[in-house]
Formats: sequence, C-alpha cells, structure tokens
Amino acid sequence: MKYFRLFIIFFLAAILFAEEDPMGNMTIEYGPYDILQKESASSQGKYYPYEYYENVIQYVQEGNMLASDNKLDKAIEKFDYALKNDPKYVFALNGMGNTYLKKKDYENAEKYFKQAIKYGPDYSFPYNNLANLYIIKGKDDEALNLLLQALKKDPNSARINYNIGNLYLKDDKLHIARSYFQKAIKFDSNFCNARYNLAITYWRLNNEISAIEHYEKLVSICPGHSKGVLNLAAYYIQSGQTEKALILYKQAVLINPDSDVFLALGHAYHNAGYAEKEIDAYRSSVMTDSTNTDALYYLALAYYEQKMLFSSKSTLDELLKIEPENENAISLKKKLDQEQ
Repeated sequence: MKYFRLFIIFFLAAILFAEEDPMGNMTIEYGPYDILQKESASSQGKYYPYEYYENVIQYVQEGNMLASDNKLDKAIEKFDYALKNDPKYVFALNGMGNTYLKKKDYENAEKYFKQAIKYGPDYSFPYNNLANLYIIKGKDDEALNLLLQALKKDPNSARINYNIGNLYLKDDKLHIARSYFQKAIKFDSNFCNARYNLAITYWRLNNEISAIEHYEKLVSICPGHSKGVLNLAAYYIQSGQTEKALILYKQAVLINPDSDVFLALGHAYHNAGYAEKEIDAYRSSVMTDSTNTDALYYLALAYYEQKMLFSSKSTLDELLKIEPENENAISLKKKLDQEQ
C-alpha cells in the first residue's frame, strides 16, 4: 500500500512539474529564440571605413555581449554611443530595444524596435522582437501581424515559424500550430522547444502515438530538456514502463542537473523499492535547488520512513524556514514530535 500511495503522489508531482497535466497541456515554451544569432552587428559582405567600424559596429557588438551577460546598463551605454555616431543603424536600435526589453522597460523597448523597423524595413528581426514584446503585453493580434510580416522577409527562419506556432497553439488552432512547428524543425532540427511544443500539439490533437514519437525524438536530440523528460517519463510510468523512466531521468540529470528531475527520480526509486537511491536523489534535488520545498518534504518523508528521525526533523526545519505554512511539513513534524 505504501508504494501504491506514493506512486499516485509521483503522478501528481509530474503534473506539478509541468504546471498542468502530465501529457499534453504542459507549459508552452514561448519567447525569442537565439535572439543574437542573426542580429549581431557585422561588416560581412559590405565595406565599412575603419572609423565607422570602430565607433559604431564595435560598440554594438560589445553592447550585445554585455546584454547577454545581463550587464544591461553598461550595454545601453555602448548602444547609445553607437547611435550618437549613426542614429539610423538598425543593429544598434535593435540591440537597445532588446536590452530595454530585458530591463522590462517596455515603453523604451517598443520605441527602439519601431525605429529599427523604420530604418531597416527589410530586416526580419525587429518585427520578431517587437512581436515578442506585444506577446508579453497581451497584444497577440498585433504580435501575429508583425510575425507574419517578419516571415515574408525571412521565410526560412526557425524562430519566426516557432513564435507563430506558439500563438496559434495558444489560440487552440492546433492544425495551423503544428504546421509552423514542423517548419521550425525543418529549418533547425535541433530546435528543442519547437519539438516540445509540437509534441504538446499532437497530444492536444488526441494523437498519442505521434506525441510520444516526438517526445522520444526530443529527448534523443535534447536529453537535458527537463520538461520533455518529465512528461515522457510520466507517460512511461503511467504505462508501467518504470525502468525506461529511470533510465530517462538518470541520463537527463547527467546533462542538466535539474532539481525537479532529481525529485521525480526520487519518486521513481521509491516506487521501485530503492530506498537508499531514493534518498540520494532527493538530496541531489535539494542540493541543486535549496528552495525546492517539495524536494525538502519528500527527503524528510524518506528519512522518516527509514527511521532517520533526526535527519527528518532537521530537513523539515529547513523547509519551514522557507514556507512556514506548509501543511504537509507541519503534519509530518507533529508525527515526529509524538514519536520522540
């Protein structure tokens, strides 16, 4: 009975990890994809005087690097200097827009993206980035219009097709969403989030076979994709294939030591009757994220079930410092106090 009880807990935990249910309605991966991949200032294919390169292009390149490192105020200084020397340089305007977007200064981000579109109407990326801003602001119709314009300028862009697919998936237009995710993967076969959202789309279309096929393809190409691993493993366990789930978890944490995957691995070890490995997995989950209250609770519960009462109590104390009203922790602590 004990293992059956925690098997159900595992299944519900898988739901929690994915934020909705274990297969099909998980969190969709949104947002820009490799934002600097095609947007770095470059002199390739065009001659620039050295003075221009030194006073404009180089500053934009440095600004992009600083923005990538989250040094946003310093990045703005670089872009600002470049724009003083060329106020119409699209890459500088776009870089400034991206940086303000990261700062959540949406008014300035919108201003610079619109200027980038004005002075570089044939580039796709400022349309894409302004669309991402509008998605954040809940202006999906305006975002879709911009993305469709961007696609005309760069029809082979994986990220633009991906972002359009996201909007159609959000609107539950599943067949249209599927076609755009398929195009994104066609243009970038290693695009993990596009594969993930395609699997979600197939599941919502009630095509379980194709959904599982795409999840399996996703984890073979991107074995560290935590959400894909969690949801595929949940399916395996639901289907009675616990050993396959264990292998999937263990491969994933070697590549991407994710706290939730360690936690799910601990649940799977419990259900398989491996108490020592269960505790090790929960410990790893806590070491990876010391604020993961689910991991702390299940570690305390595992200690309790193995009669390691002092360890159980100290773990509960850590949990209650983070979340004093955690009902499961309070209940387990009462049991411990009664037994000591």
